[in-house]
Amino acid sequence: MNNDQLFAGCRYQEQPGAPHKTALAYASSQINGARLIECPFFPHGWALDTRRKERAFFFEKHGTGAGVFDLQQQRFVRTIPPFDQRQFYGHGVLAGAGELLLSTESDPQGQGFIGMRDTNTLRYLGDFPSFGARPHDCHLVDNGRVLAVTNGGAKAGESPAPCISYIDVETHQLLDRHDMPGSAFNTGHMVPVSGSTALIASAPRLGLGVDHEGAVSWCHRSEATLRGMPYPQDRLPRLLGEALSIALLPHERLAVVTHPTPGVLTFWRLDDQSLWHSMPVDNVRGVALAGDGHSLWLSHGAQGSLSILRMDGREPSVQPVLRQALMAGSHLLNYPVALATALASPA
Repeated sequence: MNNDQLFAGCRYQEQPGAPHKTALAYASSQINGARLIECPFFPHGWALDTRRKERAFFFEKHGTGAGVFDLQQQRFVRTIPPFDQRQFYGHGVLAGAGELLLSTESDPQGQGFIGMRDTNTLRYLGDFPSFGARPHDCHLVDNGRVLAVTNGGAKAGESPAPCISYIDVETHQLLDRHDMPGSAFNTGHMVPVSGSTALIASAPRLGLGVDHEGAVSWCHRSEATLRGMPYPQDRLPRLLGEALSIALLPHERLAVVTHPTPGVLTFWRLDDQSLWHSMPVDNVRGVALAGDGHSLWLSHGAQGSLSILRMDGREPSVQPVLRQALMAGSHLLNYPVALATALASPA
């Protein structure tokens, strides 16, 4: 595993029939097996503190849980209380040269907000609209001046529609909004590929179950709606349930998306946005770029196993590394790589 250090949300039982506990699971080349950092909520997404590099902020998806972790010491530090009756929706970023913690939040009716907190004290400073319902993922683009947000939308057949909103961080004004066409998909996770394009992974719309398909789409800031990518029926099984996590392989000019329900990885060309390859991986969930820049870490299977996906030759191959790693969360954080990326990106 070289210097890679991997973290993911975890639910576990100390023995069969015992109550479930929540933790942040940790694995590295320095320990034999996974280590659990107990915390009072199920961690989903994160924001890394680029000024105090040991600190990371994790958020529960659709819940009141959020908190601060020391990733170097592998310990939970403190909770972040929600504002009023808000719920955290799973993700956050640091803006304003790292002084401002932004998080996706919603009120009990699903109206979306971006909460603002002082990074040092975690004092609540106010909020601004996410310009949609049930905001989930968020990323800074345009040298940290713009916040891109996925708004999951209301239930199928109801308004507002799922969308991507681009918001000026300083003025809190909406710059662009891009709706998901139709009523079948939400807007879930996203990865900006440039300041003007982003790749979107979608679950079935709220109210639709895993017997409906998810989607992979592109957002172009010059286009009013998202552009869905067709799944070639002769090359893929039905991709039921959510399209979940995304990682970029920049040297290979590929994006990789996980589809847990059918147990499939899909590979998309960044240059022409077409499907390049797919492969089966049982219940694959999290994916993260490895330290070599050419491989990917995968979390998958009933026990949250860790494997490495290598891009050797014309087709990728998966090699098991750690079974029963308990990394069953939606995402996989490779801390050194993510921190280096955050330090290189203006906030």
